[in-house]
Amino acid sequence: MRSWTEDDVRAGPTLPQVIDSLEQVLTHEARGTAWNLDKAMTTWPVGDARGSAQALGAVDRDADLVVFKTWVNTPTGATALMSLFSATDGIAIGVAEAGAAGSLRTAAGAGLATRWMSADDADELAVLGAGRQALRQVEAVAAVRPLRRVRLWNRTAEKAHSLAEQVRSEIQVDVVVANSVEDATRDAPVVTLITRAQEPFLRLEHLAPGAHLNAVGAILPSHAEFDPALIAHSALTVVDSAESARRASRELHEHFDDSGGWDSVATLAEVVTGKVARPADPRCTVFKGMGMGLSDLAVARLLVGGTP
Repeated sequence: MRSWTEDDVRAGPTLPQVIDSLEQVLTHEARGTAWNLDKAMTTWPVGDARGSAQALGAVDRDADLVVFKTWVNTPTGATALMSLFSATDGIAIGVAEAGAAGSLRTAAGAGLATRWMSADDADELAVLGAGRQALRQVEAVAAVRPLRRVRLWNRTAEKAHSLAEQVRSEIQVDVVVANSVEDATRDAPVVTLITRAQEPFLRLEHLAPGAHLNAVGAILPSHAEFDPALIAHSALTVVDSAESARRASRELHEHFDDSGGWDSVATLAEVVTGKVARPADPRCTVFKGMGMGLSDLAVARLLVGGTP
């Protein structure tokens, strides 16, 4: 049985490769040969914040893979493991430390959504949040759009300046650290939220006409990054996993529980296979990423030698 350390994963598939791999896996989902195993989770208080334990998985018969991922996330640290099996004979292929893989798959979802849902000429990105996954989020959008500038905002300005240095060094794009959410998002064609906010801080007026929003930070029922009222103005709202979104997205629940319309929410698989598309001249589009097993499988198939 093989094993992959965090260093092995970091030295393995690139983010552009994972984005392409995820696109391929989602075509399998669309034709019924791949599917998610629904997420299970629990949370508990840790001081003034919360910890969580989560598990999910996926099957892809075309890739001959079954994966399971389990992880615990607390305010002071997180650990994740991913186990890989053959879908044909059930043989255990290996186990991977999945912290770096998790950042890859979360960023790949936002990157793929940006590829299909943002304006073709989008060349500027606003990232709100400067935690451990933020750099990958910048890299993901840079992989699918020719970015000329990135604007960063974080509640702690020092973290935003530190991230700015990383972006300049590793992605080599111009970076501005904004003093407010308004300054960060003004006229930005793509906005990414990657925070642990417990209360919404992004409102519709913060988004430029036609902007695409990636909301990938708040994945607990107690957390929210954007005002749920924003959804009423979204011309296309997309999730990675419909079941996970229905179960745990506070933003979507607070909007659709009041107004109905869950059937209007599309999946990323429907987008990449052309079943739904970005409308002309939208007020905005929204991708709500909750995390799903097929995203982890997209990384796993590259670790075992698959092609994007």
